[in-house]
Amino acid sequence: MQTRFKGMILFLSFMTIFSGCSKLNNKHDSALSTDIEKQQEAMTNVTSAIYKTYEQQAEAIIGYSELYNLAVESQEGKRENGMYVIPGLLSTTSLENNQIKTIVECDSMTPQGVTMAGDYLLISSYCHEHKHNSVFYVLDKNTHQYIKTVVLEGYPHVGGITYDPIAKNVWVCARHKDRAEIVAIPMDSIENYELKNTLQPIKYTQQVELPQVKRASVITYSNKNIYVGYFDSQSDGKLEQYPLDERGKMTGQLASEQVIHTTMDIDKSKTNETIVKELQGITFVEDKLVVTQSYGAFKNSKLLLFNYNTNKKSFLDNDIEKVVDMPAHAEQVSASEGQIYAIFESAAKPYRENEKVWVDRVLRIDTKKLLQE
Repeated sequence: MQTRFKGMILFLSFMTIFSGCSKLNNKHDSALSTDIEKQQEAMTNVTSAIYKTYEQQAEAIIGYSELYNLAVESQEGKRENGMYVIPGLLSTTSLENNQIKTIVECDSMTPQGVTMAGDYLLISSYCHEHKHNSVFYVLDKNTHQYIKTVVLEGYPHVGGITYDPIAKNVWVCARHKDRAEIVAIPMDSIENYELKNTLQPIKYTQQVELPQVKRASVITYSNKNIYVGYFDSQSDGKLEQYPLDERGKMTGQLASEQVIHTTMDIDKSKTNETIVKELQGITFVEDKLVVTQSYGAFKNSKLLLFNYNTNKKSFLDNDIEKVVDMPAHAEQVSASEGQIYAIFESAAKPYRENEKVWVDRVLRIDTKKLLQE
């Protein structure tokens, strides 16, 4: 009898422990399930951050008469008046602290770069708080619809993005161990990439360090060459040329270096400085070099049109052929099929409360009209 009683006690004790473990496991499973659900719910917003319609965006820049003519009046009849809504300004799917399998939403993504790449428009963006991985968004070139978010390694400023149409590689400004770097990603990898499946950043096929520059601020592709620029407030802007081979490979061998040196908007009565300030983007159109110049909050940006010559060592004020005033916070420009695409960071969270005129769309500028005298 005692033996049976002891056996019953042992059995009940085991059931109690098992029940407790089961509850703990259920709690763990429930927490894990909730975490997975949250990650699955994380998404990139595709609606505009400021203006509900492209008409409202057009109205906002009407005070910039020449830009309005180039980017609004010249685009009449085109889808969305040639504009592309910048996705991810309110929330972006990314990774946290460069940790794989940790999908989060970031509300501080700040757009920097834009380029046309085959059938797509690409927009690069970084987390202003440096908590989440940098990304680029993929939009359909023709429908203007958002397709996906591609997560990059780490938190580079991604000041520029460009496309090699021969090798079909996308090149992005990056940074590695505090050194300037550009990275290449094949287009087929981008088309196949899905964060929810990989739970990690996209893989690079080339990572090229550029010891000649302090930081890769801007980038553009032209005639089998990658041009990388570095600009700051303490020195002349530098534009460096790196050739690509037939397979789109780069060795990092510097082919040429040119200086951009302009005294525009400097009060010469108060300073002896004669250096360029805050250049943000570069692109080539025919025999012209197009540069964006931005001065921060409440100050107009500028689109500068230089006469370009590959043999010139420097570009000075007298090389500027045209200046177009634009709203504050202009970033990269890129050229494709007779159009120039311009992006601004003013609608990002860090600047949203500081401006009177925002641009929450990529603007398309008519190149033919821009080049007219």
